[in-house]
Amino acid sequence: MKRAVVIGSGAGGLASAVLLAKRGWAVTVLEQHTRAGGFLHRFFRGGVGYDTGFHYIGSADKGQLVWRILGHLGVRDRLTVRSLDTEGFDRIRFPGLEFRVPVGVDRFAERLVSTFPHEAVGIARYIELHKAAAAAYGWYNLQLDLPVEEVLRVEGMSLRSVLNDCFQDERIRGIIAGQSALYGVPPRDAPFGVHAIVTDHFMQSAMTIEGGGDRLALELVRELRGLGGTIQFRARAERIEVQDGVAVAVHARVAGPSPGPSPGERSEGRTIRHEADLIIANAHPKHVLDLLPDGATRPAYRERVRDALPGRAHIGIYMRVRGDLSALASSNLYRFTSFSEDAIETPASPESVPFWFLTAPGMRDAAKPGQGAGGNVVLALIQGDWKQASACADDVGVPGDPARYQTPEYAEWKAALLARALEAFRADSPDWEILSAEASTPLTTWRYTGSPEGATYGHYHSVAQMGRCRLPIKVRVKNLLQVGHAVGFPGICGAMMTAYAAIGEIIGAEQLVTELKEVQ
Repeated sequence: MKRAVVIGSGAGGLASAVLLAKRGWAVTVLEQHTRAGGFLHRFFRGGVGYDTGFHYIGSADKGQLVWRILGHLGVRDRLTVRSLDTEGFDRIRFPGLEFRVPVGVDRFAERLVSTFPHEAVGIARYIELHKAAAAAYGWYNLQLDLPVEEVLRVEGMSLRSVLNDCFQDERIRGIIAGQSALYGVPPRDAPFGVHAIVTDHFMQSAMTIEGGGDRLALELVRELRGLGGTIQFRARAERIEVQDGVAVAVHARVAGPSPGPSPGERSEGRTIRHEADLIIANAHPKHVLDLLPDGATRPAYRERVRDALPGRAHIGIYMRVRGDLSALASSNLYRFTSFSEDAIETPASPESVPFWFLTAPGMRDAAKPGQGAGGNVVLALIQGDWKQASACADDVGVPGDPARYQTPEYAEWKAALLARALEAFRADSPDWEILSAEASTPLTTWRYTGSPEGATYGHYHSVAQMGRCRLPIKVRVKNLLQVGHAVGFPGICGAMMTAYAAIGEIIGAEQLVTELKEVQ
């Protein structure tokens, strides 16, 4: 039986593990945290779940790509998936204007025209470009024979250039640019192709999962175990062993329950060598490079990865709120304090919060929205800054280890930023009584996921770093493949597509496409 080791249990890692286990591989997943899922997972306070990153899922209606993927992975029938408001699953709010994004690209176009009739010609042009860009991607459309030149073209043009070509009104540019928060790149740098594919899959269908992303991760783990696979928690990969250019094992430090040298003592962990015929790294290529021995990859590749910019980081704010939350039961809110297209790149500070995103996945955990255990839990995301956060810490530590950054200066900075954010939320929703609130920072993200500089989506998916400069799934080291946001697109759909592309390198991509098309 062939053996596979998967480093990391995010959506890409778990999907890869299940795909291999279904084909008879002996699969071991190594996860440095105590819970699977990466940003899919929830943490709990008093029995109430708080989502760390999941807010909704796209293209999950019958016949659509994520619907097919979840069915193919064997977990769809164990998930309760419900539609958000088809007339406005995302609300994009500016001073004096709120725009509701409906399901359906053509309906989106109609609403834009009804709101901005003077931009009708530009809207038609924009929608034409959007559809062409979304149609360029092979895995997204399950058509692997599409010309790569078209992908390079749509990833070589910026969202800003398209907006400037199509529109005069700053308000419509602000609305379309507003959803760039979904992948964390401002319009001047964002590849139009990335914007098109990310927004398109949500406009196909915007759904919620009962139990949030945590439920999806738990069901993928359950499926993996049912197929004979295993997952080891608190197991941090320390190095990938390479022999004659072939990856042959992962050495992982396992923390915790091993006994110490004397009665009553506990060791700091032990290192275990996991032999493998295939290693899947669901980690940023920067981290993978650190795991490899010197000389395993070409100098040019090492330089390219080392120089790659990490994506934007965020501050997560987890609140329990008393007040009218009915709108968040079926939609998400993007709140901008100006029409600036680049608002998402301005970090929040104790002085100002220029943008925030609000969602309430816990409210959607019952058939009647708002009646679940997390019915008054709201997740807010605001723009974070690694430099601000790390400047307050003496030592950012190592991912998976106990936090070393909890200095008085860090606590003071975090408390001031949280207070400013709550002030902004109360001003925007004066009926809210915020009962409790706590925050995570880029340092928290770094500790729990290992993402460079606490980046939400790992990689900075910019024009300069996509197209021909995209980080690869397949590297020079044989039997080593990379999956996840950094080598694909942000979001669950993007991460899972990288899993199919990677496993397609092993068993044949066309075979997987055929199987996905046959999913009922």
